[in-house]
Amino acid sequence: HGKKHRHIVVVVVLLLDIALNSIIGLTPFVDNFTHLGGMAYGFLCGLSTMQRLSMDFFGVEDTMFKQAKHCVVRFFGIIVSIMSLVATLMVLLNMDSDSTPCPECTWLSCVPFPPWEDETNKWWYCDDCNSVTASIINQPYASLEVDCPGGDLALINITGSMDREALQRNLPSYCREYW
Repeated sequence: HGKKHRHIVVVVVLLLDIALNSIIGLTPFVDNFTHLGGMAYGFLCGLSTMQRLSMDFFGVEDTMFKQAKHCVVRFFGIIVSIMSLVATLMVLLNMDSDSTPCPECTWLSCVPFPPWEDETNKWWYCDDCNSVTASIINQPYASLEVDCPGGDLALINITGSMDREALQRNLPSYCREYW
């Protein structure tokens, strides 16, 4: 009795796995694009190399037409998999390490968390502001020239009493505020 709907359970488990991996991909250092690319290539490679299940698994009888259709799908799956892998490899080899194919898509791959906290109390950020550098300039007033990611410069007025350690600790927040 349960054989006919067993494939629905498999699909639901796969969808839950996709959702969980997408949520994990919103954290820093885990790339959703890598997860989605791995899922797409895994699907293509699996489609082209999978062992054929007995149609009894799905509660349907097998016909000659369905067997032929399975062979055609498998053949095209192999061709599409190889072409996709070669195309992706060519794109990746032609990129430099500082560029991204979709700079506007970073929010799909990382979300500052928790969203209800203000910018100074986040658990993690999705920018490169932790690696900023700065120079102190005394003309015409005491200021800090912060070299933000992407080559952007931010000029922060630091007149007043602030020690070197406090300035260094606040560099990422200056970058996030003015970048």
